[in-house]
Amino acid sequence: MKKKIKGWTERKFVSPIRTAIKEGISIERLSVSLALGITVGLIPLYGTTTVIVGLIALSLRLNFVAMQIAHYIVHPIQIALLIPFLKMGDTLLKGNEVSFTVHQYIQLFKTDFWATLKDLWLVNLSAVGIWLILSVPLFLALYYLLVYTIRKYKPILNFSRV
Repeated sequence: MKKKIKGWTERKFVSPIRTAIKEGISIERLSVSLALGITVGLIPLYGTTTVIVGLIALSLRLNFVAMQIAHYIVHPIQIALLIPFLKMGDTLLKGNEVSFTVHQYIQLFKTDFWATLKDLWLVNLSAVGIWLILSVPLFLALYYLLVYTIRKYKPILNFSRV
């Protein structure tokens, strides 16, 4: 089992990062790509992050693959944080407490995305506002942590051209 996880991690995460660095991306630029992918991947609006991450990667000319990998890795965390973000946003609006589960929320969006967005737009907007407040310190912390980690472990990961 441990070998399968290590192989999966190598194929899905380490290898694309190694490839990006070998192709000449700087550690700082790669760290920005990964940190933004993670941060944007946590936006509390289910079903939109893939497009948002892609548009940011293209518009800022960051590493598209690294951003998408980071985004997909945090997808389970995004789902786990949906209801807490919505509850915080609802509290901010002083409304009724959000009483549905993550599964119900996702089903609402899968059934009729636009109708659900229309019904819950203010709560979703306030949840995104909470995310915006938290996203700046999260991005900065992730960026510096990633720069440090990639520099520290580049010899172990066999990054040749860094």
